[in-house]
Amino acid sequence: MAESKGELNKVQQGLADYLLRAGVDGFGPFKSARDAASDALVKKGDENDAIKHLIRTHVALAGAQGFITNLGGLITLPISLPSNVAAAYVIQTHLIASIASVRGHDVDSEEVQTAILLCLLGNAGTELFKKVGIKQFTKKAAAALITKYGTKKLGTIAAKGVPLLGGVIGGGVDAASTRAVGAFANRYFTHTDVLPKVIDGEVLSVEIEEADGMTDSR
Repeated sequence: MAESKGELNKVQQGLADYLLRAGVDGFGPFKSARDAASDALVKKGDENDAIKHLIRTHVALAGAQGFITNLGGLITLPISLPSNVAAAYVIQTHLIASIASVRGHDVDSEEVQTAILLCLLGNAGTELFKKVGIKQFTKKAAAALITKYGTKKLGTIAAKGVPLLGGVIGGGVDAASTRAVGAFANRYFTHTDVLPKVIDGEVLSVEIEEADGMTDSR
């Protein structure tokens, strides 16, 4: 039992490490997050416009039919996730890391990389961080991503038996989730404090200001 748990922990850590490596350093057709951020800033000349550009391009890639075949087998996660899910996660991780870089954060730092995984999970990530703290977060985040895949699979499996419909639905879901992840990361990385504060072992909630003036607690 202990040996099986240890192997599971290795798999989960391997998934998190791979996503961060691909997201920060680039993969396949993608430059590193630092270069992608720099290119977007040069092209658009403004942080907000650069981030909008990054979100648009990543959403388009996430939703494109046949995108995974263009990666030429470069997606090799240390866990048995289908290729389309693997592609969606690495695209979203790269988007988050690029946004963090545009906002001036050091994507090579452990703190920022933890925040990248947190943004990949969205509000569920902030709640998970509050529950487990920084030491256990990376491993638990990987487990949460696997669970997230299972939920998504249940939601789309009925469409798989209909020609083309499964691909259309899957592409739409990936595009929508990538857009949501980008919007969340944009709000998140506008703050100086990358991770929620921890005082006397307690994680404090902070507020993320929404574009319309509303607040999103984290």
